[in-house]
Amino acid sequence: MSQVARKTIRAGRLWLALIGLLLPPATAAFAADHPPDAREFFEMRVRPLLAKRCFSCHTAGRMGGLEMSGREALLKGGGRGPAISPDKPEESLLVQAVSYKRDGLKMPPTGKLPDNEIEDLITWVKAGAVWPEDAKPPAPKGPAYVITPAQRSFWAFQPVRKPPLPAVKGIAWAKSPLDRFLQAKREASGLEPVKPADKLTLIRRAYYDLIGLPPTPEEIDAFLQDSSPAAFAKLVDRLLASPHYGERWGRYWLDVARYSDDKLDSEVEDPYPNAFRYRDWVIQAFNDDMPYDLFVKAQIAGDLLDHKEKFITGLGFYGLRPKMEMQDDRVDATSRGFLALTAACSQCHNHKFDPIPTTDYYALLGVFTSTEDSEFHLAPGQVVNEYKHQDKKVKEQEARIRDFLYAQASQFAEILADQSPRYLRAARKVLGPDKMDLRQAAAADQLDRETLQRWVRYLQVTPKDHHFLDNWQDEKFDLEQFRDRVQAVLKERKSVDETNLIIKAEAKKGPKTKAEVVSLKTDSYYLWRDLFFSDFYGNQFKQEEDGVLYYGPNRGYYVSDGTIERFLQGEWKAHLDAMRAELAELKRALPPQYPFAHVIKDSAKIKEERVRVGGDPDNLGEAVPHRFLSILCDGQPQPFAKGSGRLELAEAIASPRNPLTARVMVNRIWQHHFGAGIVRTPSDFGRMGDRPSDPELLDYLASRFIESGWSVKALHREIMLSATYALSADPSEKNFRIDPENRLLWRANMQRLDAEALRDSLLHVSGELDLTAGGPPQKLGDENNNRRRTVYGFVSRNKLDSILALFDFPNPNITSEKRNATESPAQELFFLNSTFVMERAKALSQRLSAGSNRDDASKIRGAYRILFGRQPSRAELQLGLDYLKRGRDDAWPRYAQALLNSNEFLFVN
Repeated sequence: MSQVARKTIRAGRLWLALIGLLLPPATAAFAADHPPDAREFFEMRVRPLLAKRCFSCHTAGRMGGLEMSGREALLKGGGRGPAISPDKPEESLLVQAVSYKRDGLKMPPTGKLPDNEIEDLITWVKAGAVWPEDAKPPAPKGPAYVITPAQRSFWAFQPVRKPPLPAVKGIAWAKSPLDRFLQAKREASGLEPVKPADKLTLIRRAYYDLIGLPPTPEEIDAFLQDSSPAAFAKLVDRLLASPHYGERWGRYWLDVARYSDDKLDSEVEDPYPNAFRYRDWVIQAFNDDMPYDLFVKAQIAGDLLDHKEKFITGLGFYGLRPKMEMQDDRVDATSRGFLALTAACSQCHNHKFDPIPTTDYYALLGVFTSTEDSEFHLAPGQVVNEYKHQDKKVKEQEARIRDFLYAQASQFAEILADQSPRYLRAARKVLGPDKMDLRQAAAADQLDRETLQRWVRYLQVTPKDHHFLDNWQDEKFDLEQFRDRVQAVLKERKSVDETNLIIKAEAKKGPKTKAEVVSLKTDSYYLWRDLFFSDFYGNQFKQEEDGVLYYGPNRGYYVSDGTIERFLQGEWKAHLDAMRAELAELKRALPPQYPFAHVIKDSAKIKEERVRVGGDPDNLGEAVPHRFLSILCDGQPQPFAKGSGRLELAEAIASPRNPLTARVMVNRIWQHHFGAGIVRTPSDFGRMGDRPSDPELLDYLASRFIESGWSVKALHREIMLSATYALSADPSEKNFRIDPENRLLWRANMQRLDAEALRDSLLHVSGELDLTAGGPPQKLGDENNNRRRTVYGFVSRNKLDSILALFDFPNPNITSEKRNATESPAQELFFLNSTFVMERAKALSQRLSAGSNRDDASKIRGAYRILFGRQPSRAELQLGLDYLKRGRDDAWPRYAQALLNSNEFLFVN
């Protein structure tokens, strides 16, 4: 593309931006979905869920006529019609049943599923309810799984071998060995590399690649004036030595580690108090160029290494998992993150595509179920003990208050149940043909108004899951008989609870089998649930609303003390006030919490997992000793012998003989430099993944990586000092016809700034960026106070910050292999209407106005220097002057906003 064409495009883009600023503001939608790979999502999330919750009734049994043996069976459905409707997922019977939104069809009948499981099912149906065609119910156990020679011959499982450098015609062009590998491929395909990038393009590319920030005008001038052959090498070394390097590249690793500052809880924000310590450890590890094999070991078994205090914080890789009960997540993060294998797809059956038997999955799962969450204290023992001692007192007092309120609320619910005929009569008046005012109805019979309101709201919902209130408005309906029924249900509930306590106690004495508890009759259960439910009833049931007659504390969804207090008087109220006063005193005496790192440690009792046939935890097969993946072992894998086996697992993964570890990390680094990996599926090197565009180059770089002592910085240097890295992004029609995807890198790939680089750059050019490193996270939405780099912002698993979500930040609930790069109207609207962008534009305008007697022309030149590192062309200068002559009071901020919205600022060539 000619220089004239470039300037024409830039000018046109600027005009469009300026015109956009004159249009009425629009609302930007700050939401971005990150749908996981449908096949893998089914195998990892949906199939185990169905096996656990549904298969026992809906496979061979076909209850309700519904068989869940595959997608076609679900589309066919049962007695009520199709179970899924991919075109209208919200209307699917399956979704409505598990969401408890369809009267008379609420599944499973024992209680509503946890919200995250419901969301997984909805996500699956919305994605088309993918169910691999060859997925079948688990077959009876046959011969042991045998890995065939053909499976072992797959490229990813072959040892890494350093290939000889290929002969090329354009050897003078090549600056490094990696150029020769690529040039050999190009020559064989008839490709010729385009011309090198100019120095301005090269310095901007290097800055964003290594530290995620643009160069300053002064840094650009220094580089342009350095005409020595080693100018770029010196620049690369300086950037690699910058503390901002770790902030950039540590964040990329945090994508893989599914790092977040909170737990996955759809009801309340539940932050990890010290998650940032793992984030800071990762950043420092990259800055220190910690050998990658040691970096791997630290995150798997840092507590078991020599000088563990240097490495143990790396266990945040596991200690900060999304949900406390998700051990399968640790298997997935380990296999995908370090090995680029989808081992977690084997939890229900042998892997459909790769040589990973189910036994391998449970061998790894046993490693992690033999560990427990722990803390590594970063304060003296006395400080820790003082805090824990006082915190225990606080928690005990909170429990006393909570239990007291629960007891009063439970007793009061029984009193209200005894008064149910009076409330039902009043509800008839409110809902009857005369429509009496609710206040009047409550006052007329001296009833509690809120309780009557609850009854009225409940009675309006029809039909109910039970029949006890059918025709309740009919005068013939026996109100006293209904009260007797309610009292009988309460008595039955108490009897069931007492019986189950005995059953569970007896089960503990015998062999480890699941206790077969008893339950209420179905209709009785629904009546009890509607009137008396509270989440104090263990973990057996999950639902959002408490019973109509319950006024006590709720520990889960609302986390409140309820409103029972307003019914307490005399000694009961005085007792509650005294307990709360004591709690306030205990909290005042509580010292600040001691610092610690979230880690894991081996459990006192090591556990061997048994294969869960079909993923069903109630259908157990053989026990599997802890060991490594069979395909990565010579011969039969040997059981781990030391504790949980984490150290042996770490050594097996970080071994230079492992064919995957070095290749995977090299590919991840290559991807971030060139926009795509040599293997374009960075977390899946299996048969369903991409094949390497240049396997010899991948092996060469993996060999060099190991030879360098696993130095990530040395790998950066080797890549960036190549002629290939320095190519321009110029097009070539001939090359495009041969290699339209640019797999052989005959030119540079233009890349849009990712979410962090975009936000950081806006703050950087406006002169507002706070470069303070490390420490607790701040909410990015706090725009007036948080000007720090985005890597230090609060990352939530429940609701991503709007800017992060809009610009394709990865989903922190799963290990993420690469950044998406979507283009949407909402992104453009963000630059037109966002307060954050407008404030940065104002700050940039003020920065340009600093000094005396600065005219518009000099300020425009200053803006181009800061934003683009160059002087404006005559046409660009005139375009800006013409716009500013309109005389609007906000002309300069709006002009600056247009510049910030230009491709030249938002993209790296």
